[in-house]
Amino acid sequence: MTFSRFTSALFILSSSFLLFSTEVFSQAAMNLGAKKLVRELSQDRSTQITYGSELQEHYDLIKSETGDWSIGVLAIVDEELFDESSISRLGLKNDTRLRDLWTFRVPVSRFEEFRDTPGLLYIEVNEPVEPDLQLATIDSRTDSVNNGLGLPRAFKGDSVIIAVIDWGFDYTHPVFYDSSLTELRISRAWDQNKLSGPAPDGYSFGTEYVGMDQLLAGEADTLYVFGPSSHGTHVAGIAGGNGGGTVHRGAAPNAELIMISLRRDGPSLVDAFQYVADYAASVGKPFVVNMSFGSHLGPHDGSSLKNYGIDMLSGPGRIFVGSAGNNGTDAFHLDMNFLSAPGDTMYTVVTFGTVADIFGQTVSMWGSENSSFGASILLVDSNNEIVHATPFHLTSDEPSLDTTEMIGGQEFRYILESDYGHFLNDKPSFRFEIRNQTPHKVVLKVSSEDSHVHMWNCMRHNRRFTNWGQPFTDDYPGAVAGDILYGVGEPAGVGRNVITVGSYVRTTVLPNGNEFGGVLSPFSSSGPTVDGRVKPFITSTGHNITSAVNSFDESNTSFAVTTDFEGKTYGFRTFSGTSMSGPMVAGIVALLLEVDPQLSHHDIMDILKETARLDQHTGELPEEGHLRWGHGKANALAAILSILETTSTNERNLAFKSLSVYPNPAVDEVFIQWDDPIASNALISLYDMEGKLIMSEKIQSGDPQMRLDVSHLAPGTYIISLSNGQSLGMSKVMISR
Repeated sequence: MTFSRFTSALFILSSSFLLFSTEVFSQAAMNLGAKKLVRELSQDRSTQITYGSELQEHYDLIKSETGDWSIGVLAIVDEELFDESSISRLGLKNDTRLRDLWTFRVPVSRFEEFRDTPGLLYIEVNEPVEPDLQLATIDSRTDSVNNGLGLPRAFKGDSVIIAVIDWGFDYTHPVFYDSSLTELRISRAWDQNKLSGPAPDGYSFGTEYVGMDQLLAGEADTLYVFGPSSHGTHVAGIAGGNGGGTVHRGAAPNAELIMISLRRDGPSLVDAFQYVADYAASVGKPFVVNMSFGSHLGPHDGSSLKNYGIDMLSGPGRIFVGSAGNNGTDAFHLDMNFLSAPGDTMYTVVTFGTVADIFGQTVSMWGSENSSFGASILLVDSNNEIVHATPFHLTSDEPSLDTTEMIGGQEFRYILESDYGHFLNDKPSFRFEIRNQTPHKVVLKVSSEDSHVHMWNCMRHNRRFTNWGQPFTDDYPGAVAGDILYGVGEPAGVGRNVITVGSYVRTTVLPNGNEFGGVLSPFSSSGPTVDGRVKPFITSTGHNITSAVNSFDESNTSFAVTTDFEGKTYGFRTFSGTSMSGPMVAGIVALLLEVDPQLSHHDIMDILKETARLDQHTGELPEEGHLRWGHGKANALAAILSILETTSTNERNLAFKSLSVYPNPAVDEVFIQWDDPIASNALISLYDMEGKLIMSEKIQSGDPQMRLDVSHLAPGTYIISLSNGQSLGMSKVMISR
């Protein structure tokens, strides 16, 4: 198969920019969502757009002051060739310009004209994300860091920004105040779904709250398509809540907080990234963005425009953290490499979810680069006889259709959008949206001569996609069942510059002293990415985590604990999901950035990997990481100790004295020597990499060195600390046998 349209385009994700051909195309290339919109508008459905209509809700349309309905568009633009006059001529709103990645709000009635704009290379719409929610700080050692255990001082995220992009925020909850409960630590919020304004400077939609007075007056964000929600409040409480007088404190309780209520679509997400980056730069602070959401509509290889935006913004002091997803028990993925069996045919059964307001299932399919494949849907009765079969559609034909059949008086409907070679990665793709009200099974038939095809099966609400996996099964002769692999979502699960977090069950100490938990959360999604990278990178506590919930969410009728503040009762509830483990690591990242604001994504990954906890539950993990555990359990205290030891060695902090430790590696004894005289009451302490104090000995005044007997210690890496109430020096030592 040959590709004529975009073979001159190079997509280089490993660098900080995209290089595209300067050829001017007659019309911009489109993703599957944009193609579907064009087909629907060609059926004169644009005149039916009203608030609450299927078209308005499915595409998240915004009604402007002039009465036009606008859609969010994420675009690749040739800046030299783009016709700037089209912005005013077509009534466009251009919110973000991140090099060649631009976001627009485009009047639906002018969408086709917009596609003809010179210099517009590629446009993407309707790539939504959903919260990663299924249905502790001790494990992560953040409590030790907050209390300064074995550290020069306590670290709580001071002078670091945590930006939580989510839904369901309560700006008034006491967990978001400082420790004295007098000053709100939320500095600003952008409710992208509240259209009354005022919008942030430079953006065309939503409402911004800046400062304590505006935030408390605003109270909470707008109810959105998910209905009443506490998700964002819970997530923010894990990352940066102060406990509000309870024990349920987050990882970085002194951090500055930004809350952004997302519209779910790609352009709004990139706008949110840029909004955070611009503000952080204006105040000279590092930031970490938490993303507890995902989607399974994309190629799962990091090549989406949302990931491209992250790649460009990531850098020293600019870190992105995301949840892996909650499809660890769902065999919702299936792949077949037809290169090893050209022309073969694969069958699988598409199972359907049964939640309320359900349309059916979405099956998203992606082939390998410069290839093609075909697929059809079979309806099969209880005797496995074929009752109905759709045409065998080929990606090379780029079908775009919405077909309804009445089978035995009951509805069978499927919507299909396709691409024979995606602009960003040259991969063919199908997206089936299937509604089946017949009693028959839905069997997917796939064939190819030259493609490695991956597919994901997720439930679809009537007016939105979800990330809720449903299995492929082998309940048909010759059919193949799905698996849980490639289950990390877009963009947080697959991004090259995202620290992706899986979940494990927090450890609980029983009354008899035995420990319960510590195992992998069954729901935690498995990697790898389609391009072969190991994800998740790390795990943290995400199972049965208690945190703050939205006091304006009327669905909260019972609480794990409550606290009273300013004459109002605020609640805490227990949720599970990688939505909970992600913000725990985001909070740990904030602690690391407090120690060194210039740490990069790769620096933090190295630190988390080096200091991750391994135990009887993780077992020994491969050097490249495990497809569910990543590199182990995030350990905040060991990570902080590791940075401080490096800081001391590099003499970047003059408060530290130079320590010499020898021999290193050591076997039975180790000598510690320091340059300057030490006052009385100083201690030499030795910690393991989990932050546990192993031994501590007092230094005699005037002694130039000290000997420690380490013959009884297990082999491994340890931290030696010199302290007299504040840390004077720190060094790492290896003990071997």
